[in-house]
Amino acid sequence: MHSIDSFGYRESNRAAVKAAALAGVCAAVAAACAARLWPGAAGRDAAWGLGLAWALTSLGAVALLAARPVSPRAFWWTFWGGMGSRLLALAFLALLCLRARSLCAPALLAGYALGVSVLLPLELGLVPLRLSRESRPQRVQR
Repeated sequence: MHSIDSFGYRESNRAAVKAAALAGVCAAVAAACAARLWPGAAGRDAAWGLGLAWALTSLGAVALLAARPVSPRAFWWTFWGGMGSRLLALAFLALLCLRARSLCAPALLAGYALGVSVLLPLELGLVPLRLSRESRPQRVQR
């Protein structure tokens, strides 16, 4: 039986916090730039899109780290579930832009799309997602 430390939870947790913090700083800088470039509501909406992208990316990275030691099947279900949640968030934002005329749709959707396309590879690149030798199932020799 494996101990909790054999899965490297502490190292994975540190990596997840570091990745989420770095992605959060990048999202905050991008949101500040968007607010500066687009005065008024457009900059605010772009910042909201970036914030939503950062939140989904960080939750997805944490969920992948939690599913990794369970099984490869759980890992892939979590991975594709995270991708589906990003697609649903995009559809929700698009519908929200159709309903609420006060929102600046190009800025909100561009902020979200930029956030997902930049923060997702950045954050997942910093999180160790490979299965360690100890956590891989052993093959039975026949």
